[in-house]
Formats: sequence, C-alpha cells, structure tokens
Amino acid sequence: MGVGRAIGIFFAFDLLTMAHFFTMSETSSNAGRKRGRQMDAGSTSGKIRELLKTGMSAGDIAKKLGCRPALVYNVKARMGMATKRGPGRPKGSKNAAKKPAAAMPAGLDGLSGIIAAVRNSEQQRTQLRATLERIHTMVRAALD
Repeated sequence: MGVGRAIGIFFAFDLLTMAHFFTMSETSSNAGRKRGRQMDAGSTSGKIRELLKTGMSAGDIAKKLGCRPALVYNVKARMGMATKRGPGRPKGSKNAAKKPAAAMPAGLDGLSGIIAAVRNSEQQRTQLRATLERIHTMVRAALD
C-alpha cells in the first residue's frame, strides 16, 4: 500500500469519526443547554447586573455591595454596556492644556535668521572654548 493511500484512509476515518461526534453531540440531552457556569441572580454579579440596569454608577454599586469597582466594570463589559473608547490617548492631549503650541523662536525668520543663529552659536562656542583653556591652564599650574 502506498503512502498516499494510507493518508487517504486515515483522513476518511478521521472525517467519519468527526461526523459521528457532531451528530452524537446534537442528539444528546445537553444539546439545548449553554456550556459553562450559569448566571445566578443571587450572586454578586447578578446583583450588579440588576443595579446596572437601574442606571446606578459603578462606584455606588461597589459601595452598596461591598465589592471592588473593577468587578462592576467587568460585569458591565460582559453585559455589553461598557462604552468603547478609541485606540488610545490622542496625540499631544496630555500636555496640550499646559503648554501652548510650539512656535518658531524669535529671530528665526527665513534664511537670514538661521544664518544669524549659526553665527551666534559660533561666537558662544569660541567664548566657551577660551574659558575652558583658561581653566585648563589654571589646573595645570596648580598641579605642577
């Protein structure tokens, strides 16, 4: 017998087994019942569901039932009552109220402003370089 034929027989057997499994599960006594733990109106989650239907806030429900607000929000989400928010915080919303929009610094108007800024930074660099050289000579003199 070839490998192809053996694989074909295996798949045929597998399909027959799966078909039998599905027909048996539909005719069994549990066909109409939901799987998993059933909802109980007397449980804390059941009480939360009832109070959420009245429109009570999550914090008030948590205080009344003595549970954490996170449980209330989880039950609310499973009920489909939770409001969906966007994918995240909009860009720049964290510091938008604190800082005004960044503007161009004064004096950088066009190419002449850029050239003036470069010249100014060059002058500052040469001044700092001269100061560092003086500090260097003073340290060398102190160590000698």
